[in-house]
Amino acid sequence: MGTLYKALGHMEEIKNEELDEINYYIPHHSVYKPEKTSTPLRVVFDASAKTTSGFFLNSILLNGGIIQQDLFSIVSRFRKHEYAFSADIKKMYRQILVDPNQRDLQRIMWKTRADAPVKTYKLATVTYGTVSAPFLATRTLKALADEEKAEFPDAADVICNDSYIDDILSGESTY
Repeated sequence: MGTLYKALGHMEEIKNEELDEINYYIPHHSVYKPEKTSTPLRVVFDASAKTTSGFFLNSILLNGGIIQQDLFSIVSRFRKHEYAFSADIKKMYRQILVDPNQRDLQRIMWKTRADAPVKTYKLATVTYGTVSAPFLATRTLKALADEEKAEFPDAADVICNDSYIDDILSGESTY
């Protein structure tokens, strides 16, 4: 995981002079499911783990509210299409960069190998397990749809009305 996150720019190693910045270390563990072909090993982050002060990252983040269509409406519209499609945005949260000034609140400690030293990193992307992640992801999609709606009006409409977090259910009556 760590090697892939680093290669994709999803986390960056913290230099010694940065260790004293205001920060939060997110506890994490891995879950191995060999039957999953796309992601047999995934990391679970726990931003609700309390610190010695009693605070935890999710207690200070805003959840942002709900800005997407409700799932019942999306599925109801989906069932009416003569030609339907579904799509999934792969690793959606990890495609969205976090402001560099906020990354110290997403620190982790990681070893690349069992015999390697522990290193400190900060996650550079929206992290699954933070209370604000669904809002940030949905808001990012809506902003992209709005930016591109003049050139791609149908796609913008699908993104705004037929998506639920990282899943899209849509279609048309004709092709």
